[in-house]
Amino acid sequence: MDCQAKTAPPRISPVGWAMLFMLVMASILFFIDRKTLAILKFTISGEFGLSNQDYGWLINAYLVPYTVGYLFSGQLIDRWGTRRCAAIFLVGMSVATVGCGLARNFHELLAAQVLLGISESGVVPSIMVMITKWYPAERRGFVVTMHQALQSVGPVITAPLVAALTLAHGWRASFLIPGILSFALALVWFLSDRSAMPVASTTQTKTGAPGIGSLKFVLTTPSLKGVVLARIVTDPAWFFLIYWQEPFLQERGGWTLAQLGWTWLPPAAAAGVNIFAGWWSDKHLRAGGHAPTSRRIALQRLAMLAPCFALAPFAIGSKPVVLGLLVLCYVMSNCWLTMINVLVTEVAPVGTVATTFGILSALGGAASIVFNYVAGPLIDHFGYSTMFIACACLHPLGAMILYRFYGRKRRTP
Repeated sequence: MDCQAKTAPPRISPVGWAMLFMLVMASILFFIDRKTLAILKFTISGEFGLSNQDYGWLINAYLVPYTVGYLFSGQLIDRWGTRRCAAIFLVGMSVATVGCGLARNFHELLAAQVLLGISESGVVPSIMVMITKWYPAERRGFVVTMHQALQSVGPVITAPLVAALTLAHGWRASFLIPGILSFALALVWFLSDRSAMPVASTTQTKTGAPGIGSLKFVLTTPSLKGVVLARIVTDPAWFFLIYWQEPFLQERGGWTLAQLGWTWLPPAAAAGVNIFAGWWSDKHLRAGGHAPTSRRIALQRLAMLAPCFALAPFAIGSKPVVLGLLVLCYVMSNCWLTMINVLVTEVAPVGTVATTFGILSALGGAASIVFNYVAGPLIDHFGYSTMFIACACLHPLGAMILYRFYGRKRRTP
């Protein structure tokens, strides 16, 4: 009994649970703030006279600073701590979201999106550092898993929430209310975060100078080349789905804002499938499989759903059918991203996982910026079918890349 008591993981205190709730709220507001524009694209475009190309500019006005910010936000947090940095990032997120709600024209909306991208690039790194500071190593796996499960509330409630606020109070309320909540959360974070910074690991692998040095490290490490290429190839399909799903349903399918409330189904389904995909991959690994091979096989199975992208534009006449296809597209894209992140933890050199995640997010974001830049004009000239068919090709290509680098008969460097 005494031995069991000594080896049992420490319990999470009530304060620890409160901090976890705060981190979950930050993730939920993070998703709501960046998704609202996509849900209201049809409404705002009608009021401001925006084309699909203009909407593409708005997306990239967010993605460019968000992507570049990943290269530097972590370094700022390491230097000045989460208490000040996270509060500043959340206040910036609040100001940007309120700015979207108060925008009177395209250029003001564009400026607000730029500020939102800069601010949100520091939210996720702040959350990960907070988990490191507040929870012992024996409990961090549980905390990360619980955080991921609870933050799925954000994708589930965003569409119904935005639809309800817009129908009741106008589209501006859908930005103003979350913006005010972000400011309140920034104040709560600043008053609550008083713990010391974690001690840096003495075994961390040297990655070179910040920024360019870290980028060179990730691009030249043999074991990382496969996940780098796979992320660059597949991330654009995920971001396309986030930003163009609702416009597609409204413009091609004639969906009303109230009917868009049903788009809570894709993220809800993805939450369950994520758990199953991780369980299945772990089971394969426990049965004697090679870790990268087990993750690669799970990713290949997910890529088999890619044809749903190509079928969606041709099923737009039936709301249940097109929604079902989009559920499968979302499940594949979201679970793929989750599982490839698991693969990163197994192929990245010891002590470089955080650096690798940041650089991969930046590279995937850069590819998504280019993809979204051409999406607007192509949709204006050729319609949505061209882009959905292009997305259907990306995950099978990513699966081929992973097989090339982490195939059954290949040894991971």
